Amino acid sequence: MALGPRLLLAPLLLAVLAFAGCDDGPVRLEVTVQDWNGWTEEQPEPVVTSYELAAGESFTVEVVGTEELVVTVVQVDGGEVALETSAPMAGEGDGGGTDIRHPRTEFSLDRAGAVSFTTPTLDGGTTVTVAER
Repeated sequence: MALGPRLLLAPLLLAVLAFAGCDDGPVRLEVTVQDWNGWTEEQPEPVVTSYELAAGESFTVEVVGTEELVVTVVQVDGGEVALETSAPMAGEGDGGGTDIRHPRTEFSLDRAGAVSFTTPTLDGGTTVTVAER
């Protein structure tokens, strides 16, 4: 029994729909780098830089304690932007605050949202906030 044209197109349509949410970018990212220390009330001024990046592209920021941190856009899709850092950083904890006990290199932000990660230290470091604008 021959399959009708509609039945032959069904698998193709499903494949197209599965990839419809994928978008390799580019995305416009606003990166805020804020050095901080726990010894003084006055803190350095944050540095804000904008980038337009596609999946596989990177930007570099200077962080306290390391010469540089490379942040790579791993994936861009309809719902989020996945990032990877060249060194483990502390992300937000389950109950809020910063989770310095479990530094990691993978982070994501919702489209049009933001994510922050910081050096996993208590006395001074750098916080990097990446937002899609």
